[in-house]
Amino acid sequence: MTQHLCDAEFPWCPADARAGEFYKLRIRDLSPTQFAVGKAEVAVRTGRMRKKYDKDPGKLHDYLRVRPVPILVRGRKFYLVDHHHLVRALYDALHKKCGKDICVYVKVLGNMGTLEETYFWKTMHQHNWVYLFDRAGGGPQQPATLPAHVKDLDFDPYRSLAWIVREHHGYVKNDAPFSEFKWANFFRTRILLDQDILAGKHTFDDFAFEVDENGRLEVTDDGHEVIEEALFLAASPEARGLPGYRGGGA
Repeated sequence: MTQHLCDAEFPWCPADARAGEFYKLRIRDLSPTQFAVGKAEVAVRTGRMRKKYDKDPGKLHDYLRVRPVPILVRGRKFYLVDHHHLVRALYDALHKKCGKDICVYVKVLGNMGTLEETYFWKTMHQHNWVYLFDRAGGGPQQPATLPAHVKDLDFDPYRSLAWIVREHHGYVKNDAPFSEFKWANFFRTRILLDQDILAGKHTFDDFAFEVDENGRLEVTDDGHEVIEEALFLAASPEARGLPGYRGGGA
């Protein structure tokens, strides 16, 4: 197995790529369209991908083969419009072993090479292809300040909380744009995660969970307290209207 996970499958993505076509790209050539990801989800995916690769690189290849990441093309820029957690996890899992030429399969959603800068970002916003709020929920930020590489994405502790709540069936996985970020912002305004700051525990990511090298997540006692509070809020009428809302049940 070479350092590329997808050498022989498809050609490199060109500047004139058309919508609906499949190619390959190096992770370093993908431009993120958001500022932050959830550390918990990235860490779990990283461990699982590393385990697949160590056991049989072909298994990781097959996993990626059926999960092409959606991109938009504009000249020689290739914008990653979804699957930021998957791509960041792949980078974290393999960049030390495979160098900077790690590849992923991509599916072209559209080619915007003819659009001027202002109209390009307006179109991105209209189609929910960009999320311009930072790790603290502040924004919208200027598109020019988006990270240049997935390794530069910040960790939003409330995004970690939102993902763990979903994994605990606090809400239903859905296709609404930026669903987990909407839940993260809901929790951000209702749960104070730095209550242990005097003890050196600064955020949910610092004290609430641990992830081993195989991607198994274990929630700490302090983490359980926060997650229980979040699950209660997720089932409350306050959360009605959020994507995937389940309610309190019967």
